Amino acid sequence: MNFRAIGISGSLRAASSNTGLLRIAQRVAPAELTIEVDEPQHAIQQLPFYNEDLEDDPPASVQHWRELVSGADALIIGMPEHNFSPAAVAKNAIDWLTRPPGQHTLQGKVIAMMTSGGMGGGSRVQPPLALILGYLGNTIVEEPAVNVKLGGTRITVDGTADDEIVDLVREKIANVVAALHARPAS
Repeated sequence: MNFRAIGISGSLRAASSNTGLLRIAQRVAPAELTIEVDEPQHAIQQLPFYNEDLEDDPPASVQHWRELVSGADALIIGMPEHNFSPAAVAKNAIDWLTRPPGQHTLQGKVIAMMTSGGMGGGSRVQPPLALILGYLGNTIVEEPAVNVKLGGTRITVDGTADDEIVDLVREKIANVVAALHARPAS
């Protein structure tokens, strides 16, 4: 069985270590899991700020983003922590996926988050997002926790990192695949 995952980075920085985490995930993913990063990352950069007034006739960028995610089995998020909160660009992308109520595209996915940050490694950002995304009927892969302290000095945007980080990401992605296999047949 082959699975498709969308990888998004909550950072727009050209040299983002959170994007680097996604590149590592792409590299270590088993053959049965394809992780797309470039097109989804471009897509979230095109999204307007969430505005309920646009729900009846969403812009093309929103429709494209929803189509990308609706066809995916999983979502892999590289999420920086900005002022103890999720990065605005990623939160905005998630908000667009959760609307309109009852018709959203972000349901039944397997979701994994990884963070690269400062001294805390971004650890404060994952629990609230896991709670929100879990409420929406998704399977959240929490283990192992990938919270890379001082990630900007340890991970390059192309996914070069020390073996400890690569092994953590490999284990996280293996758990994503296991969760995908464990989903009830639809």
